[in-house]
Amino acid sequence: MKKTIGSIGLGNIGEPMALNLIQSGYSVFGFDVVEKPAFVAAGGFQVKSVAEVSEKTEVIVQSLPTVQALEKTVDGLMEFGRNGQIIIEISSYPLKDKKLQASRLAEHGITMLDCEISGLPFMVADRTATIFQSGDQAILESAQEVFEAMTNKRVNLGEFGAATKMKLLANMMVAIHNSVAGEVLNLARKAGIDPDEAIGALSKSAAGSVTFSNKAPVMVSGEFESGAGPFRHMFSYLRRVSALAKDVGASTPLLDTVHRYYETAEAEGRADQDIAAIIDMLEAEPHDKK
Repeated sequence: MKKTIGSIGLGNIGEPMALNLIQSGYSVFGFDVVEKPAFVAAGGFQVKSVAEVSEKTEVIVQSLPTVQALEKTVDGLMEFGRNGQIIIEISSYPLKDKKLQASRLAEHGITMLDCEISGLPFMVADRTATIFQSGDQAILESAQEVFEAMTNKRVNLGEFGAATKMKLLANMMVAIHNSVAGEVLNLARKAGIDPDEAIGALSKSAAGSVTFSNKAPVMVSGEFESGAGPFRHMFSYLRRVSALAKDVGASTPLLDTVHRYYETAEAEGRADQDIAAIIDMLEAEPHDKK
């Protein structure tokens, strides 16, 4: 496979992913609606359109913020793309939207792979985020060198759509683990246990988790306004997980309880706060002693 890659969407996930590709020796032609000086300084080539990316590359990594952006990008790929191109789609949308755009591209001989990122931007940058992969297995196999250049953790889940579903399950667990972390640290404080000592002890115990290690220190700091994982990123995921559970008839009592707190956060205008701010909500919640 040629060491030339396209990157459409250089945002919180797309840019560090593109930088990883550059560091791995790829020439990366990237497109974004805003200038990306860090990408250029690292050796990336920022071009002016989807058409330019498509003309210069055979494999394109896509990380876009909305379904509308996806539709517009696919319009461009259908016009300027060519038979045999591979689109590694790492954005998060409802599966029906990914399937629709994949079918449109397939009519032009372009293959879209359904992939998802599990991890925060800093985890992408240090190659510890996990890429869930799904789609045409022969195409996936041919692109493994690209995936290896993006991250150290990859899981092939099979047919198209499996990655999107797995991302929903992963975020369901993150939401629940985050809520548990807030509840535990709130209790620790009120029980006279130093929160930092609690974090140190619990992180090393059987109760530890990646979410606890990432979010518990943020909870203690109280610095929620510039978090890497804001509530607004979680709202749509939880709605989609709840819808999936309803569709398949799965009982989700923990999710249902946690979801109410995230809905409250949205109503309280906390959309841009880190999800670690759930500890503030729990601390403010009255508890009747019996």
